[in-house]
Amino acid sequence: MTTPAGASSGNGYWRGQIGATALFGIGMVACSVVLFRVDPDEPGRAVLLAFGGLLFLTTLGWAVDAATRSDPRQRALFAWAIAQHEAAGHGNDALALADAARARDGALDAERIRALQALRPDNPYPGGPLDDDSDVGTAGTRETGANRLGVALLALFLALTGLYSSCWPSVFVLGWPFQFVASILAVVAIVRPGRGRRLGVVAAIVSVLGTLVTVGMLVWRVVAANGS
Repeated sequence: MTTPAGASSGNGYWRGQIGATALFGIGMVACSVVLFRVDPDEPGRAVLLAFGGLLFLTTLGWAVDAATRSDPRQRALFAWAIAQHEAAGHGNDALALADAARARDGALDAERIRALQALRPDNPYPGGPLDDDSDVGTAGTRETGANRLGVALLALFLALTGLYSSCWPSVFVLGWPFQFVASILAVVAIVRPGRGRRLGVVAAIVSVLGTLVTVGMLVWRVVAANGS
């Protein structure tokens, strides 16, 4: 089935999400590096900026995974539900994301779809016309397997934190605990098929990269100490 005429494709929503999270993530991490260099004796603001930037980069991973894993119809359904909640203006992001995920997976019943449609009537439901006897559950395609998205996102955040820590000579050893835990969580996310597996692979790659940086930093410190 195709998206009905007049319904949004949802591509603009996903491009906006990916672009914004990439911009904020990279920008905040870069600013934290500058603050560390300019004011090393007061690292508090730099740490907060780095923490926020790493959260945005983790969200970027989720957005890219969600956009590329879904087909055009599923992307349109997800973006439609988000747009309906934004029109309501209640600010309940958790409810909006829950409804969007259920819409993408075809798990919204007709009554809930009509309730969301009433929030913004000018934005048609991308799943097509609703009938009392319609099987709304077929609107999306559910992904089979275990849902380990939360585990994969946590693994990715810890792996990014470990990589960031490893790049600083004064605290590079702090990268190892983050990378160790991230590796375990990444394996948990990878071993069983299902949602979160691809992000688990990304987390494992970042964790390995962070470990290599930590080892390289350690070798450099040892060589520098022996040379002096």
